[in-house]
Amino acid sequence: MPSAWTRLRGHQEQRALFERSMRNHRLSHAYVLAGPDGIGKRTFARLLAQSLFCQETTEQHLEACGACRNCRSFESGNWPDYFEIGLPDGKTEIPLELILGSVEKRGREGLCYELSSAPLASNRRIAVIDDAQRMNLDGGNALLKTLEEPPANALILLISDSPEALLPTIRSRCQLIRFFPLVQEDLEQLLLEKELAPNLEEARAAALLADGSMTQAEQLLNPELRELRDLVGREFAAFESMRPQEVARQIADRIEKIASSAEDQRQNARWLLSFLADAVRLKLRRITGGDLGDPLLQRMGLRCASDLLAGLVDRILQAILHVDANSPVRLVLDSLFDDLARAMRLGPTSAR
Repeated sequence: MPSAWTRLRGHQEQRALFERSMRNHRLSHAYVLAGPDGIGKRTFARLLAQSLFCQETTEQHLEACGACRNCRSFESGNWPDYFEIGLPDGKTEIPLELILGSVEKRGREGLCYELSSAPLASNRRIAVIDDAQRMNLDGGNALLKTLEEPPANALILLISDSPEALLPTIRSRCQLIRFFPLVQEDLEQLLLEKELAPNLEEARAAALLADGSMTQAEQLLNPELRELRDLVGREFAAFESMRPQEVARQIADRIEKIASSAEDQRQNARWLLSFLADAVRLKLRRITGGDLGDPLLQRMGLRCASDLLAGLVDRILQAILHVDANSPVRLVLDSLFDDLARAMRLGPTSAR
């Protein structure tokens, strides 16, 4: 039976790091697995936990065989020494109850209590906290007490795409392990294996724009989002005759229809703006590469057209920063498309 690690793409250096720690008897009590969303950090954390429980693991080789009693129990969700919490659907913070227990049983249930208890079926207890940056101040302080006096047989894995949002006191008590975006080929194969893309061409198109993130690739394959992306592309192609406020309204309406939560709407807006920036960069490369048939080049000349497009890229990237800063998506789009249309009419100096 093949190793359970075959499910993971990339991150072999991080696996080797943990193997070295085991060989040197220097496995820490707590780690932050940090990196962009959708690249496999949670999968890695679960495989690491399974490997540490697996009967085939040795100090020389971190393994999850998938066949032993421990692995089978772990994969079925019944291993008594493994605990995982994260952000519940519809919530913006990890509830304190998941960390400390309900009000009635505070200190007698919850993640910290489980970690303080003796292992039942192995020599350690392992906890995974997904979206760890979503702990509020009370939750972070509760976990901090466990990190300050860690149980001898406990391992805590915090998963975060924004480790800087964790309490500094938590970060200082954990070893930070950086994870990086997946390479395009791995992302393409994952999309095909999971049957999320109908063919290699669609998988390649999504992987190209997904910045190494499986989450972004899945969203990009969403038919409604693809239709919206096509709309943005068509409007950019006809900027000189576009109605910016109408375009901004259409895009904002569709973004709100596709996703109900503000965070998902911001994420979709980021992807669309990134796509638009890529479209402008492509046009800039074509013009500077000698595409003499481009209407913009014929109207403005090479220098003005190049300066204009470079200014448009800067303005779109500025809009992405505004979205990241939690500015209302609709207002960001209104302002952006108004500026882009003005730049197309008046020339490069108005784009910046």
